[in-house]
Amino acid sequence: MTRSAREDISSGSGPLTPGTHNLSLGVGQIFLMGDLSDKYKNAIGTQLNYTYGVSDLFDFESTFGYSSHSSGDLSLVFLSMGLRSNLIYFDKLIPFFNVDLGFYRPDETVANDVSVNALLFGLQLGGGIDLLISNKVFFGTRLAFHDMFSSTKDASDGHSYDVGGSFLSFMIHVGVNL
Repeated sequence: MTRSAREDISSGSGPLTPGTHNLSLGVGQIFLMGDLSDKYKNAIGTQLNYTYGVSDLFDFESTFGYSSHSSGDLSLVFLSMGLRSNLIYFDKLIPFFNVDLGFYRPDETVANDVSVNALLFGLQLGGGIDLLISNKVFFGTRLAFHDMFSSTKDASDGHSYDVGGSFLSFMIHVGVNL
């Protein structure tokens, strides 16, 4: 007889339950939007996600992500922290949404050997679904919208460039309850 996610929650024994520490590694597609999509190609990215179960409905989460686009002409690194809300527990499935704030560091090659980078503040909104495989392992998907608040930066060639923009990340992740 299998246990439901709600039974795992009430016993405090499964991933993403109150008081648990969870770590997941995600790999997926980064879809650039707006001006970024005009200049650079979409690429595969990675994310490392830490989740601490605060209650049945809410978790604290932090995410570290990286992607490199158009042979390294654009690289994106970010670290975000925020709140995850587990919407419902249906057997071993847990749909969720998240709201995170964080720091983004885009590094763009704007001309021959001229690059511009900045540390920008940003917002991440997303959702996904996790499947509890056992009391220690979970698997899932996540779709998130990232908005790096734009800034104008001076480059070594004497010109000013706008840095920032938006992108979507679609990740498949596998995680463990630590």
